[in-house]
Amino acid sequence: MKNKNINLIIVVIAAFIFVSFFVFSNGLNNLVKQVQTLNIAWIIVAILCIISFWLFEALVIYIITKLLYPSSQLLVKSIKFAMIGQFFSAITPFQSGSQPAQIYSMTKNGIPVGSSSSILMIKFIIHQATLTIYSLLMIIFKFNYFNSKISNFIYFCVFGFLINTVIIVFAVLFSVNSEATKKIIMLALRLLQKIRVIKDLTKTQQRLEGELISFHENSAFIAKNIWMCIYTSLLTFIQWTAYYAIPYCIYRSFGFSSADIWTMIAAQVFLTMFMSFIPLPGAAVGAEGGFYIIFGIFFKSDSLVPALFLWRVITYYAAIAAGSIFTVILSDKDDIINMQKLS
Repeated sequence: MKNKNINLIIVVIAAFIFVSFFVFSNGLNNLVKQVQTLNIAWIIVAILCIISFWLFEALVIYIITKLLYPSSQLLVKSIKFAMIGQFFSAITPFQSGSQPAQIYSMTKNGIPVGSSSSILMIKFIIHQATLTIYSLLMIIFKFNYFNSKISNFIYFCVFGFLINTVIIVFAVLFSVNSEATKKIIMLALRLLQKIRVIKDLTKTQQRLEGELISFHENSAFIAKNIWMCIYTSLLTFIQWTAYYAIPYCIYRSFGFSSADIWTMIAAQVFLTMFMSFIPLPGAAVGAEGGFYIIFGIFFKSDSLVPALFLWRVITYYAAIAAGSIFTVILSDKDDIINMQKLS
């Protein structure tokens, strides 16, 4: 609970700093002046993009879960799982609270811990592999363009790409190597015992070993369904394309059209890579700074801050608002407390 409160305080402070910067930099006046000339149709498209991003997230969860542990009203449940993940992803450092909260929600809906862990791990591997491939393509085709316009761009690009690559390597190792997984978990359990988070190490170990057996059996089962992996990878690629296209929609809403959509998508891909190593909820401050630097290439000076505001509201604060509906309103008090403890 203490960590959760700290995370929420960081989110509130970051939001306050963001709004203050926006207002005092005359961004509010600029937006008020420009809102009359904004192409609202493009703002609607941007909103539809982020909604599509959430729905594709739910669809991927639905497809994997249906194969591994089918249940009634699974599509509705998958939407709830996805939005709970969006909420806790937004309010925790490195998006670390997403999967624990989703696992808890899944178990409350009758999906065993081993199965829910397998579902989310496979989804995470597909997600991370897609992002890595997407990033690699943009490095190949668009790196020179951005490197020529942004100083020290190569360092942020390489560092962000390496982080994403290392993450997927460890995720695959965790899924396919039961011995390595067991050693990592035992190391974590001993650490938790030393700081008195867990009391009965033997009992906890026995319970987790049973879940690990189920986890690796289910992971192996899903890995054999190669077409499912290809299909969900394609959906994930479309999902992230919708997300990456949001700055372009905002760009067009201001009446600009000189930059092409793929260059703008590449800019968002590089920004996402940069945000991956910011250790604050929502990559606070770093996300705004990165947008200001990268998209300053495309926006005029008087429209950059209003554009940043629209982008952050649509891509980040909207996830908190929409996710809170499923996390707070559609969950009982005990569920919320337990999810907070896990995240």
